[in-house]
Amino acid sequence: MSLAHRLMPWVARLLTSPGLLDSRRRLHELQRRLRRQPHIATFYCRVDDPYSVLLLQWLPAFARHYGVQIQPRLMLYLDQQMYPEPEMLAQLGCRDAAALARFYGLDFPEHWQPPSHDRALLATQILLRHEQDPAFLSLATEVCKALWNGDDLSALANRHGRQPEDQTRMAMEARRDQFLRIGHYLTGTLHYAGEWYWGIDRLDHLARRMDALLPDHNRGNWPAPYGAAKSLRLTGNNAAVAGQTLELFFSFRSPYSWLALQRAYQLADHYGLELQVRPVLPMVMRGLSVPRAKRFYILSDAAREARLHGIPFGFVCDPVGPGVERCMALWPFAEKEGRLREFLLSAATGIWSQGINTASDSGLKQICAQAGLDWNRARRWLGDREWIERATANRDAMVSAGSWGVPSLRFGNTLFWGQDRLGLMETTINNHRSEDPS
Repeated sequence: MSLAHRLMPWVARLLTSPGLLDSRRRLHELQRRLRRQPHIATFYCRVDDPYSVLLLQWLPAFARHYGVQIQPRLMLYLDQQMYPEPEMLAQLGCRDAAALARFYGLDFPEHWQPPSHDRALLATQILLRHEQDPAFLSLATEVCKALWNGDDLSALANRHGRQPEDQTRMAMEARRDQFLRIGHYLTGTLHYAGEWYWGIDRLDHLARRMDALLPDHNRGNWPAPYGAAKSLRLTGNNAAVAGQTLELFFSFRSPYSWLALQRAYQLADHYGLELQVRPVLPMVMRGLSVPRAKRFYILSDAAREARLHGIPFGFVCDPVGPGVERCMALWPFAEKEGRLREFLLSAATGIWSQGINTASDSGLKQICAQAGLDWNRARRWLGDREWIERATANRDAMVSAGSWGVPSLRFGNTLFWGQDRLGLMETTINNHRSEDPS
């Protein structure tokens, strides 16, 4: 094992440590006070991004509640290396936004259609002209509603004016390149004092941060139920779903898969479901790139989500390559022994919070011991290649269902992508009714 691989868990622990995060936050707050600046959050908004459309609807109340100034930053073009399946993402994002809108009572067209590039460009031209206006959020909400409902934008352009097309294109290209340099890739995102908060799913983290900064401010309750779509309640009781299957498409290299795994078992146990965990290879082992800026954001974001849900995380040993393959090879053995659940939890815990190197025999031996598996019997399976066919079939099933990434959860005909949707999946399960036999 190389020196870099041995150091990896310690570096990851440092980067994800609450102490380092707290120090950075204190430094940013000190700088803000010394400069006598208000609390300012930059909003990276893209009119054809469904998550920007949803976040727009909560930002005014959030800003008033916490006294935060929202500084809009329009975007249009994205770096394609960050989005391996852009067309699939567009469809998945729209379906997801529609489900979130129903869940939270927000506005998003049920019969959605992703806006064409020409219409999105015109909407951006209108808003770019007013990017510095105090009423930008209100105008952006009006323009995005017209854009997504398929309304004629020319009346809005005539009323509010528009930035020239060539200037708009050049500005959007420059911002695309700058966005990567400052370390992010997702629009519908807030940047506040060194940290990124994507969509309505991360407003709860920013709200907690503001609560800590303003402990004596009498604000009352939060203006919206932030984080409800990702949080399990486990208070329902639906006999109609007992014995049915909940599928989880899972990867050993995905930190979000680890955040979903234990909670998916909790969800299945509570409602009497059978959790079928379906392994797939990581994106980089399927020929899809994960650029450096994206990897660093995912690590820091997964760390704060882990803290939120009480899941151990941070002492990480990346299993990419042999580490993943060896875990996949032992999957059928653990299943045969009736200890798949124990093995999956042991392996994921080891990779993401214990710094265990699953590419080594000593590391896998420890994983097996924690799972109650006999290492001498387990090691005989390491040369078996049965898992490859299964992983391929699972990937194909996931893509056919409308997702290319993990973790993806499927119950019946309903599929959600991401550990952020476990609360939404619980609502789906609670609302499920058996088919009328007549």
